[in-house]
Amino acid sequence: MNPITPINRTLLTYLPVARTTPGHAIQAATSTAASSRISIGQSTTSAETGTYNAKGTLDSRPARYVWEHDGIDKLSMYMYSAIQSSSTGSRFRGLGAALLEQLAANGGQRISQSGFAVNSGTATEPMLLGLQQSRLREFATDSVTFTLNTASGATVSLGLFNSASGLAVDAEVLGGNLTVNELKGLSMLADSFQTALNGLTQTPPSLKLGTLVTLDPTLFTGLKFEAQLETADSGRQTFTLQMDQHTRRMELQASSGNVKMNFDTQGGTLLGSEAQRQAAVSNYLAQFDAAQKRGNGDEHLMTLFKDGFRQLTSVDDATLRPKNHDTLLNQTSRLLLSGMADFNASVTQPERRINPMRKNEVDSFEYNVSQTTTLRGGAANRSLQQDQQSDLKAAWHESLNPWVELRLSLDSESQDYRYHEVHDQASSSTRMAFANNVMIEATATQQASQQERVRTYQQAELQADETTTAAAEQSRDLLDMLEKLLAQDQQARRLGLASSLEQQLQSLRGLWLLQSNPSLIDK
Repeated sequence: MNPITPINRTLLTYLPVARTTPGHAIQAATSTAASSRISIGQSTTSAETGTYNAKGTLDSRPARYVWEHDGIDKLSMYMYSAIQSSSTGSRFRGLGAALLEQLAANGGQRISQSGFAVNSGTATEPMLLGLQQSRLREFATDSVTFTLNTASGATVSLGLFNSASGLAVDAEVLGGNLTVNELKGLSMLADSFQTALNGLTQTPPSLKLGTLVTLDPTLFTGLKFEAQLETADSGRQTFTLQMDQHTRRMELQASSGNVKMNFDTQGGTLLGSEAQRQAAVSNYLAQFDAAQKRGNGDEHLMTLFKDGFRQLTSVDDATLRPKNHDTLLNQTSRLLLSGMADFNASVTQPERRINPMRKNEVDSFEYNVSQTTTLRGGAANRSLQQDQQSDLKAAWHESLNPWVELRLSLDSESQDYRYHEVHDQASSSTRMAFANNVMIEATATQQASQQERVRTYQQAELQADETTTAAAEQSRDLLDMLEKLLAQDQQARRLGLASSLEQQLQSLRGLWLLQSNPSLIDK
């Protein structure tokens, strides 16, 4: 955690004076030296020192801060310092962790604190200030809420609220009391909560979810993390992360675009080995990179998409398997599956019309990808099918001269460009069936198609209009291959040798995992 930033450090040795009436500024006690009087949260009145407000502009009038409660605890010290910062990131830095740690340290007792900026000449009538303090939370420019469900049935609720006029925090435990272990676990989440918050408030934003997505199920059963932030360009950014033991949802909306993803493990039934899942995740990440390059997508937005996908799939490294995990779906039944939770995910950039001469030419990028698994029948007579799909639609303008920036206008001299339109689709479908516990079917089908239309203009005149396409489809019967691998594995086990089935399957997974490039689908 960051060290306490410099409000006068000698303050830590002083006790507060008698409590002021609610809504009035906190004053520190004077030291033995008459010249060392300190006012917590109140700027100096020196004519040589100005005060920066929350928007970062210099205010010539000295400001002081009216606090909801007196105190020099660690959380309040962070707030006293943070409230004088000009950016959201600076105001929230360290504050989320301090709030969580203090809630854990005081046994889950409710916390509420706020600081409201007033000019030196402003009247501090208690009722009016109380109303203004409540409005800090209700009409905050930036707000972060965090809800954590505990195994004992209680709910932890946190809130951080920021605006030009001040800063406020809340924390409480509802519906019960936290156990000793839950209090310890809450404290251990503080750094990850703060790291995630720091990532969201930086420019550009990043996703650093840490242990928030790998909760200890013996302590916590779910969470909801929401943030609504004003960005440096005065735009809005929203973030939602919601998780329980079997589902998880994340959404980030920023000026550069939107990222969404939902996961469902079907109660843990679908989860395979770590190596199996890692192979599937690596394959998906490769498809995401290919889509970004193929559709000229925003690199940072795709990085956010990949980071979110990678972190949310890592949850299953620690997910507890159901007691009947192998009964519901044994190792043989999982051979052709990804080993991952089913999901649907998308990344979308806002549409832009950058050519005033041809407003029907819209720059865009939209990528959707999903996995769906269907199970039918009982344990001995079962069929299962897993479908993976992706769809890319993108369009963009490109200068004919790579060394000259494209600046389209109504002047025909500016109209030297190519306009690309891409539409790609891919799918993979695997199917297995069993009768009396004997595998009777194992098939895989991969399909991919790509289409790109490019129109070339010189001085606003159409010079070329070309469309290129590519497609491939391959269906395979994998029954004989899988039966041989299983027989070899059984023989090795009888001889006391280590199983090599996982390693052999690793080199073959490309035959049934999603592949968006037609040229890479083996004939």
